[in-house]
Amino acid sequence: MTCSTRSKVRVFALVGAVVILLHPTQAEEAARPASLATDYRSPLAVVTSPDGQTVYVSDRTGGSLAILDASNMTERKEVALRGKPQGLALSADGNTLYVAEHGAGSVAVIDTKKQEVSSRISVGQWPMAIAIASEMQRLYVGNQDSHSISVIDLSQKPAGTIKEISVVREPSCIAVTPDEQTIVVANLLALGLGTDPTLSARVCIIDAGTLEPAMVPLPPGSTMVPGVCISPDGEWAYVVHGLGRFNVPITQLERGWVNTYALSIIDIARGTLLSTMLLDDLTQGAADPHSVVCSKDGKRLWISHTGVHEVSSIDIGLVHELLNGNVPEELASLQDGTQANIWVQIQQDREKIADLEDDLTALYIAGAIHRSESGGTGPRGLALSPNGQDLFVANYYSGSVAVLDTTNGSLRGSIPLGPQTEPDGVRRGEIIFHDATHAFQRWHSCASCHANEGRVDGLRWDFLGDGIGNPKDTMSLVHLDKTEPMNRRATKASARECTKGGLESTNMIVPTEQEVEDLFAYLTSLRPVPSPHLTPDGSLTTAAERGKVLFEGKASCATCHPGPYFTDRKMHNVKVLSPNEPDGRYDTPSLIEAYRTAPYLHDGRALTLKDVLTTNNPKKQHGKTDGLTDKEIDDLVAYLLSL
Repeated sequence: MTCSTRSKVRVFALVGAVVILLHPTQAEEAARPASLATDYRSPLAVVTSPDGQTVYVSDRTGGSLAILDASNMTERKEVALRGKPQGLALSADGNTLYVAEHGAGSVAVIDTKKQEVSSRISVGQWPMAIAIASEMQRLYVGNQDSHSISVIDLSQKPAGTIKEISVVREPSCIAVTPDEQTIVVANLLALGLGTDPTLSARVCIIDAGTLEPAMVPLPPGSTMVPGVCISPDGEWAYVVHGLGRFNVPITQLERGWVNTYALSIIDIARGTLLSTMLLDDLTQGAADPHSVVCSKDGKRLWISHTGVHEVSSIDIGLVHELLNGNVPEELASLQDGTQANIWVQIQQDREKIADLEDDLTALYIAGAIHRSESGGTGPRGLALSPNGQDLFVANYYSGSVAVLDTTNGSLRGSIPLGPQTEPDGVRRGEIIFHDATHAFQRWHSCASCHANEGRVDGLRWDFLGDGIGNPKDTMSLVHLDKTEPMNRRATKASARECTKGGLESTNMIVPTEQEVEDLFAYLTSLRPVPSPHLTPDGSLTTAAERGKVLFEGKASCATCHPGPYFTDRKMHNVKVLSPNEPDGRYDTPSLIEAYRTAPYLHDGRALTLKDVLTTNNPKKQHGKTDGLTDKEIDDLVAYLLSL
């Protein structure tokens, strides 16, 4: 529940650690039998068979694959899986389906004719994204835990990984060009110093021959990048993401100067960003885009917006024409106040393309975007039918897949994944957390800044509760109620107060007491997951064991970071000072899940935990590290990463 701004957005004038004992080990998680009985159905990813008769859907909370009949709009079968099923990839002939089993460290290989799991492929512990190159017989799997892509040779018997490619941070989606020569990877979060005004997430373009990645930065403030697709000609990659205005205080939420949401177009061959344009309109945010798909003719895109329960249809063919300077006379006649509109400006000066990322009305005045209801709540995965007439939308919180008419966005029908239990307080709170309609003009949801079920977005924001000019790094909400007081400057005494304040001051609404209670129930239900830096059986590595001894002894870290929550819940001056806060007093943060919450310190000035202990520990207040050897520092970091 965090947000801020970057300066201007154009407005078109015509419109105005014991922690190991607190959760199951990785081995226990993986060994737990998958059950088809679950409280909720939560469809996430969706693909269609080549003949369009079958729709495959990963059910994240159901721990299964749902096989749906597209013609009769009914469920045919459910296949039990391990972990929390996420990404899907279907072979070109439709005979084999691959499912990323997040948390189980595997990809399930499903024989679609027998409708059963035929084998499994070992990958990272948290496989998230997946894509297939059928001709090359390769599978590409994005590992959230190791920030890597597993390249799997499917021609091997059994199939196995031939290379691990390091990417940036949490590969969330993978797309392969039609000729299978290039792989495009969306990295969910930004990775860099919070003090860097140009901080942004990056897209990786990988050459299928060399398997070497190149990085394409998105505009400053870009993060939460969940979706990418490629044009049929292989020329363009279309990426959807959040675009935060994080370099100035949050003072202009109502003008869309805080969180905006964008479509970026990447020239794949050149490895450059062509353009970024906003999906929001003047007074209504298009919060939390999730997936994007392209029509076979390359003329239209569809984008799901999980925060506002809508799907956008983009005339991308028209957009490319406008970017090339071909502006219809009727559009050219529209003025932006006393000056020409943005498309005419681009026609006259191509450098003006950069201004699109600050223009809230460009797509709308061009008639290039239309929004439709998603047919449910929390739309995520999208898939087009082979004939292009139907769009299948996985509505996560509705437990169903909607079928939309691609010509006008109308709802043809909906296919339930099974009985859906009436949501309890925690589930209702989860929905609120991800629902931007619970915010002023739908500019953001809590999840817009707290990715991965309440973690971080990698940016820092300047909230007004502790003054202006002192931006703070986004904090994880895990164990919110066990680590009070809240916020870096302890401006909120309790987690409940913080919950209510988030809805009132950040979302700018007057919540009901029930909404506050539900959201609080969800936030206090958040629990850490086992660190990927633990051994397969969930124990500390040898290095981390040595680091634990240092943490509790020689380095004196446990003085301020005692277990089980690794915080003394007190304010301290550790001599990491900011100009507008000369007292240097900040609430001791919990170290639980520190492995996934970079950057570090109150303003994100430390990129790694090692930086915290060394270059950003001038007065040796982050533990007594001056007497430690380099190897001991590394051991200490190994322990911190295991928490």
